[in-house]
Amino acid sequence: MLDIKVIAIKDILVVDEVGFVPNFSPRTLDIRGIKLLKANEVYVNSFPVPEFIIVSDTKILAQVPNSQLNTTITSVTVLSTKPSVDRSSFLHFEVGKTISSLQGLEKLVQLFTKMLIQTPGSDRFHPDEGGGLLKLVGSNVGKNQGKSLSASLVSAVNRTRDQLMMKQSGITRIHPDERLLRADVQAVGYNPNTTTLVARISVGAYSGRQAVANLTF
Repeated sequence: MLDIKVIAIKDILVVDEVGFVPNFSPRTLDIRGIKLLKANEVYVNSFPVPEFIIVSDTKILAQVPNSQLNTTITSVTVLSTKPSVDRSSFLHFEVGKTISSLQGLEKLVQLFTKMLIQTPGSDRFHPDEGGGLLKLVGSNVGKNQGKSLSASLVSAVNRTRDQLMMKQSGITRIHPDERLLRADVQAVGYNPNTTTLVARISVGAYSGRQAVANLTF
């Protein structure tokens, strides 16, 4: 049986330079950056590479995915599964065979995200709880609905922030990393051609730590 890990937080590591390893088969990229010893995943044009080797803290060799062998390389992303204290992080949903216990900032972000997606009325024990974002994501939208969708997203984030802060106010023993201090939409954009909504949401804890979620719907 597969468990659902609702949210995964991963750092996007800094990549400064990318080139091909000459006269090497299979086709391999020479990736240069910062703190690459922390790398756990490498993506080329959003496709996971079949294999990569961490040569040093500033160099990774990564095999180009077969589907991208005859395609122009437009993006290379290196991720770390351990988010740092002082950098923004990338959030995404994933399905895995196991689910690990979450603590600290990661636990707070998962709780906030679950509430943000939840449709009000779907939980009979807490019928008023939920930001309602799932209903927004699943709706049919037109090319001219960018402003209304953006406003709905901001409202969902604000509603979730207020609900979670109220919920936690009655609990005295919460780690500062797990108690919500603020949640804000830093930026939101809409692509009318693909009817895609992109949002940047900042979640801050009482400890002073924060995570920044880049979400695409």
